[in-house]
Amino acid sequence: MSSVSDDYRKAAATLSKDQAVHYKELGSAWAAANGFVVMRPTGLQVAPCSLTPSPFPSKVYKQCKDLIPDFGKLVHAVSKDHDFINQHLAPVAESDDFQKKLLDIYNSVREEGVRQPISLAILRSDYMLHDNGDASPLQPRQVEINTIASSFAALSEKATLLHSFLLSRSPVPPLDPKNCPPNAPIDNIASGIAQASKLYEKAEPPATGGAGGRKIGVLFVVQPDEGNVFDQRHLEFRIFDKHSIPVIRATLAEIESESTLDEGSRRLMLRGFEISVIYFRAGYAPTDYFGDSEWSARLKMERSAAVKCPTAAYQCVGAKKIQQVLAAAGETERFVDKATAKRIRASYAGLYPLGDGSEEAAKAKARAIENPDKYVLKPQREGGGNNLYDQDMKQALETMSDHELQAFILMDIIQAPQSPAVFMRDGQMVECDGIAELGTYGVSISNGNKLQRNDYAGHLLRSKMASSKEAGVAAGFGVIDSPYLY
Repeated sequence: MSSVSDDYRKAAATLSKDQAVHYKELGSAWAAANGFVVMRPTGLQVAPCSLTPSPFPSKVYKQCKDLIPDFGKLVHAVSKDHDFINQHLAPVAESDDFQKKLLDIYNSVREEGVRQPISLAILRSDYMLHDNGDASPLQPRQVEINTIASSFAALSEKATLLHSFLLSRSPVPPLDPKNCPPNAPIDNIASGIAQASKLYEKAEPPATGGAGGRKIGVLFVVQPDEGNVFDQRHLEFRIFDKHSIPVIRATLAEIESESTLDEGSRRLMLRGFEISVIYFRAGYAPTDYFGDSEWSARLKMERSAAVKCPTAAYQCVGAKKIQQVLAAAGETERFVDKATAKRIRASYAGLYPLGDGSEEAAKAKARAIENPDKYVLKPQREGGGNNLYDQDMKQALETMSDHELQAFILMDIIQAPQSPAVFMRDGQMVECDGIAELGTYGVSISNGNKLQRNDYAGHLLRSKMASSKEAGVAAGFGVIDSPYLY
């Protein structure tokens, strides 16, 4: 009898050398012509990608797709629990300056009074397939939930179209392009941003006595010299093409120096536009904050009347520590009904606290030191390349104080199946065994405690070499892929 991983491998495309070269040439031309590109110091380049889609069980794909509204409910409910957020992030903030400053902004704005009750969330919940090794079906295990700067939506849509084109134009039997599921996150996310902007306009009537017409704009908060700029531009152009709303791009430093906040109405003005929605594609990592001006900009935006995507509360809920706490017995059930909690809990990986003085934390630390290949040490960071594995993790556990360890969580290593793949990165082909990670996007809009919209918006598949621990594309570890359902 074949193993589950063997069945998984059989669903993968196998390219001959000539086929791989043909796919590289044809795929590169398609990508350049259709904006499946990134910016590098040397100029435009085809986005890092797999030349064929990767196998993914259709049942698990549907499960992950159906889960994103459940996580939308959960994240929203947790974001409204002030005591819960502070109880679990205050200890982290004692040794994590980034988390401290974010938590301080959340608390100070809440104490002053939240000006805008409407909020927008563009979530992405990431999963890897887990093989128990006992011939039971592959199961999804959540890697993380992203509440800020959930990237690659546009490029993931391009990857789906690329793979469908290649399999149709130059077939690789027995693969059928009909098994590449449709994927439209650009339209869905653009509609969410546009809906939030319209809600802002309805809730915030034009200021009286102003000269000229009212100019409403959406603010994209971006990093300087952003390499993933076209993933953002596709979304920007769709917002204007379909909804006639202009997008203003600015870094945190530019927002601090160029924007004005009216202390009466708290309307945020930038470059002649009244900002209706602030969409963060930066501000998720310490490296985005070069000094006090960037933190001042983050506070200014949080105090404003603009709809935030995300609010500081939502960003706090995306912390790994909150993910770990919610996985503990009875915690998810505090925030959602039993049926929803059961569905969510079925996707959780093993997650454990560290450094909090509990017996559970002490035992988890001891197990990880004894078996470092079975765990990963995760800080409260986004963007890839931050986790510690194997001997690096063991050394950190043995040398860090409990005070320092409270800024980390411990997670079981997910035993993911591998399949043959051909990756293209920096114009070079690499034949390898790959491991896939599926992300599902969700759009949530709330007004106070009430969710007005909460739906699935699309998917992202990223793959990495089986020899690599990390999967981040922007961080240089992975490639953009798409699922082939079997």
